[in-house]
Amino acid sequence: MTRILSARPRRTVLVVEDALTTRCILEQFFARAGCDVLQAADPDTALARLKSSCVDAVILDLRLADDRSGLEVLEYMRLDERFDSVPVVVLTGVTQVEQSEEELIQKYGAHLLYKRFGYRDVVQRLEKIITAVAA
Repeated sequence: MTRILSARPRRTVLVVEDALTTRCILEQFFARAGCDVLQAADPDTALARLKSSCVDAVILDLRLADDRSGLEVLEYMRLDERFDSVPVVVLTGVTQVEQSEEELIQKYGAHLLYKRFGYRDVVQRLEKIITAVAA
């Protein structure tokens, strides 16, 4: 597996996912791709990690526990100039995203990716996004 922007210093990816197993799998994939990984299981922890760390990209689960949404984090990021240009991939296990959610994802310049495509695809997609942002 290639390293994400191997010519640059290690990148830090924040993974916001309520399922521990999925968080750990994503952490392993990103670590193998040369990234440092921060984890959060809910929007509150995710926002705390954003504020206390230098994050280069964020992976957000669309639907989190307790009827919370990764879109809470996305909306906060886009309204705060410190995080408004950080690349975001919204990851979901649902088969169909509601139109209002899809519109919000597009409005805030995030990328939508379905878990059914596999974690390797998530890493590859993020690599392309970060490379485009860095160019």
